[in-house]
Amino acid sequence: MNARSIVLFFISFLSAYYVVSAQKVDSAQYARVYYNLSEALKEPEKVYRLNLSNQVFKSFPDSLFLLKNLESLSLRNARLRSIPNEIGGLENLQMLDLGGNDFVILPEDFAKLSKLEELYLDEDPNLDLTKDFKVLEKLLNLKSLHLDHDGIRKFPGGIVKLKNLERLYLNDNKLHRIPLELHKLQKLNYLEIQNNPIPLPRIQELERRGITVKW
Repeated sequence: MNARSIVLFFISFLSAYYVVSAQKVDSAQYARVYYNLSEALKEPEKVYRLNLSNQVFKSFPDSLFLLKNLESLSLRNARLRSIPNEIGGLENLQMLDLGGNDFVILPEDFAKLSKLEELYLDEDPNLDLTKDFKVLEKLLNLKSLHLDHDGIRKFPGGIVKLKNLERLYLNDNKLHRIPLELHKLQKLNYLEIQNNPIPLPRIQELERRGITVKW
């Protein structure tokens, strides 16, 4: 091997090394979870996961809209009193945790979260689900929905429009009835309804229809 070949081989080796190294850095960055909003805002384009649980904001932090690549966001127990329409701009969100907050209505543009697969609305006692499901039923890629401990007395009919729903959590509510129309959700395979006064025969009927029920 002549000198030129050796140089070319060395350059090729270094190029491959740096490509692999860059991929590892990218992978590590993608998996990184930020727990501080100020820290995340230092490099907003690199933030994919942000967990602000138990940090009280009351009003939705507008600076979150700078995180265009955000895929996972938790604002659990932030005591938010409202959700702004601009949340629809976080179009890459796949997981959103809004549990433990004080808002009543989800804005219309919430339906623009077309990639959303998992949504937590548990421990949100002020929810107006009659109005909110006019928005939620448009989330056609939603696979997992958490509505635990929301004081729900009547099963939200809009749930049956979530055609890709696989897992539904309704623990610790006040439901007396689960409609058999749930069988229309052909992908639904798991339902949690612990601590609800639902008659056993209805639960058994759901199980016969192929749904795993935890009660």
